[in-house]
Amino acid sequence: MTNKFLLMSQQDDLVHQLQAICKKEHWTYELVTTPTGLVVALEKNQISGIWWDMTEVSLDTTIATMTLIRSQVQGPITVFTPRFTEHIQRKLYRAHVDDVIAFPLLPSVFRSLIQQRLWTYHYPQMHSLADDNTTKNDPVITTGSWEINQETYTVTKNDKTIALTPKEFQLLSYLVDHKGQVLNRDQLVNGVWGYDILDTSRIVDIHISHLRDKLEDDSQHPTHLLTVRGFGYKFV
Repeated sequence: MTNKFLLMSQQDDLVHQLQAICKKEHWTYELVTTPTGLVVALEKNQISGIWWDMTEVSLDTTIATMTLIRSQVQGPITVFTPRFTEHIQRKLYRAHVDDVIAFPLLPSVFRSLIQQRLWTYHYPQMHSLADDNTTKNDPVITTGSWEINQETYTVTKNDKTIALTPKEFQLLSYLVDHKGQVLNRDQLVNGVWGYDILDTSRIVDIHISHLRDKLEDDSQHPTHLLTVRGFGYKFV
């Protein structure tokens, strides 16, 4: 998705500087010259942030506009001001402006600042989406006649509950979570037991053997818990 900004300014020098930054970063922007024009443009566009030039606009108008639009802008709002005083900064930050920047503008610093602000806004959204997707995953996995419920920690085969020890279930779940991947014994020990064991091959082999005895139709010729000679095991 291309980042698009609304720029409210009447200063050619500032517009040219921001235009150059947008070109370098492959961002786009829409230029408006009045607070009213910005409010109207905001209603018509999905934007990544706002750049507001206070050179020709009063502090009161700026704060009133920020108060009006802040809830509509899911991205950083940056205000440029030639009057960089403590009073102005305090007022603007109370209006939930993200950054107050004094002239002259340092393009490289400003570019890095906006990149960081975009990351700050987008990072929680991405993780929230990832969490939602994780939540929506079905905890019940069906493979042939097996049904593995990772929420209730139960396994059934042909609708009959199979009694597994906690470590057997954890090992099966770990293999299921990495379906199709070949996992060596060290990976399985680290993933299931979580600590170093001197004889890793023996403890893994014993638990795999128990799982095959309980779940496979023919433990000598398994169809799901497979050995990959010289490498380890995989679940298919």
